[in-house]
Amino acid sequence: MSNSQQQPAVAADNRRNKSIPRMAIFLVFLPSLLFNIATMHSSLSKSTLSPSDDEAAYLDYPVLEYQQRKRKYQASSNPHHNPSTTTELLPTAATHPRGSTPYNCGVVFFFHVPSTGGASIANWFRKYARPLNGNITFYQKWTRSIGRDGQFRPNQHQVHDAFIEGMNAHVENLAANEWRSGQYHLVQPPLNSTEDLWYKWRATVESQGCQMINTIMLRDPLNHAMSLYKILNQKNGTREEWMDHLEQPSGTGKWATMLDFFLYNINGPTGRNPHNVTKEEKVRRGIELLQRHFDVVSLGDHTEFMNQVLNYTGWKHLDMPQMNVHKKPLEFTKKEVEKLYKLLVRNGDVDFVDAVKQRYSGHLSYLADV
Repeated sequence: MSNSQQQPAVAADNRRNKSIPRMAIFLVFLPSLLFNIATMHSSLSKSTLSPSDDEAAYLDYPVLEYQQRKRKYQASSNPHHNPSTTTELLPTAATHPRGSTPYNCGVVFFFHVPSTGGASIANWFRKYARPLNGNITFYQKWTRSIGRDGQFRPNQHQVHDAFIEGMNAHVENLAANEWRSGQYHLVQPPLNSTEDLWYKWRATVESQGCQMINTIMLRDPLNHAMSLYKILNQKNGTREEWMDHLEQPSGTGKWATMLDFFLYNINGPTGRNPHNVTKEEKVRRGIELLQRHFDVVSLGDHTEFMNQVLNYTGWKHLDMPQMNVHKKPLEFTKKEVEKLYKLLVRNGDVDFVDAVKQRYSGHLSYLADV
């Protein structure tokens, strides 16, 4: 090979040898460069992301302001009040010593949460009012909270007063082997603020040697909320405003979530979460009220509900009719379902039902030893 042919080859080798250190330096700094690019992209994304697309839009309500306002009110109205919410939960009503079942007499009372299959239960109780089925008196007094014009009906407190007066009479003067039944439905005194009535009614029944059997049917919170959409047209509502009231911790809309109805009913513009408490306090209070006052707590299982009532009462078996079933399809977009679920998490409904599953249905009990 001539010298003129060797020189270009040597030059090429020299260029490759010089490029090796440069490549090594680039590889050393490549991870840092990629990290900086990713960080910059993340910052830009967060600064330009719209609230409807950002997960942070569905974090907990900004409760600090509400908590402070609540505490100021408490401090001014009762200087000895302790704002702590760590009240120890009491045993369930069903575990109080009562003797063997079935009991001889008493009152079976049904807390009817809308869209939980409660119409079937109420009609089942009515079947026992027939003379051949036991002649068991059934009591109810309620009205709808919102008219077809979309407005809250006035004078709802009069319905409350009439219901209380009738219930006071319903639990008195029981015969030795007499059973009665009744239901709490739609416009009624909010349980959260009228708990004393439930203590009074139970005490009145027990003072006669009989038993108070309070019952409730619950269901999955997302399915419950979606099911309630079927009543929107009856309340002159629109799809756009259906979830608006859940955007604030105490807004009141034309329907109530399961936890909100259980605690506060739906009695007008100030009916939902009137004290602006946190979702944790709502869940704690909900479980507390269940444990203090309810003997039958069922999650969508009407057969279990029926069997528990029959075990307490000794009534003869009657089939439960399936009532008020919505047969038309309800259609939701994926985005609507996701938004509704996140709002139910923020409102406390998902935690509430999870706690009910664990306490009353043994949910995840197989993990107790882990």
